Amino acid sequence: MVIILSPAKNMNIKNFEGFSFEKPTFYEETKQINRCLNKLEPQDIETIMKVNKDIALKTFFNIKDFQIDKMQGHSLKCYDGLVFKNINVEDFDNDDITFANNHLRILSGLYGVLKPLTYIQPYRLEMGCKIEIDNIKNLYKFWGDKIYNEIIGLNKPVINLASKEYSKTITPYLKSNDKFINIDFLVLKNGKYKSVATSSKMARGQMARYIIKNKITNIEALKDFYYDIYQYNNNLSNENNLVFTN
Repeated sequence: MVIILSPAKNMNIKNFEGFSFEKPTFYEETKQINRCLNKLEPQDIETIMKVNKDIALKTFFNIKDFQIDKMQGHSLKCYDGLVFKNINVEDFDNDDITFANNHLRILSGLYGVLKPLTYIQPYRLEMGCKIEIDNIKNLYKFWGDKIYNEIIGLNKPVINLASKEYSKTITPYLKSNDKFINIDFLVLKNGKYKSVATSSKMARGQMARYIIKNKITNIEALKDFYYDIYQYNNNLSNENNLVFTN
């Protein structure tokens, strides 16, 4: 199986000691996007990305400093959001890192698809950002079915731990024979099951960690996962959607 994750906005550039860097899968596409980003001024970034002046300026300098061949950090170790804090790669051994590199992919507005050992640099570009790339009106149109083809081309069941913003790069292209398993973490409130953003992100990270640490390749084994308030709910689940509830 292959796990897909969304990236985090916050980054802290680090690498796994003893592991080499891998070239970005969509090397030319990433260069193309950055060429277009280079045309933006800080005030453009502030408006388009809906960020404050400090973040816009930091993003502006990251764009100017970007060099596609600069090997700064391994992707899985660089993201610093709730999902990645709960994956907690700091205690991964070499087998964990190798397994992750074979079974985990991070979807990205700038890079398309990242393996854990792909080299990256600091950037900020959400997939939903309404930015034109060489007259292509947004990143979803730019990437088209490239991300889908890359992920499905691995010929493994896909475990979707990504947000809708990022999984939308794949779902419109799914075919009937594609094995794409959605994972939902829901909390019962006032008689209705709802997703709670913070705890769902933590649970996604914990599930990714569970798969990697236990070297799980069997979808059935995912049903044994539990974290905090969440455990498998057979009544709400089906073949293509595993639901975990409180």
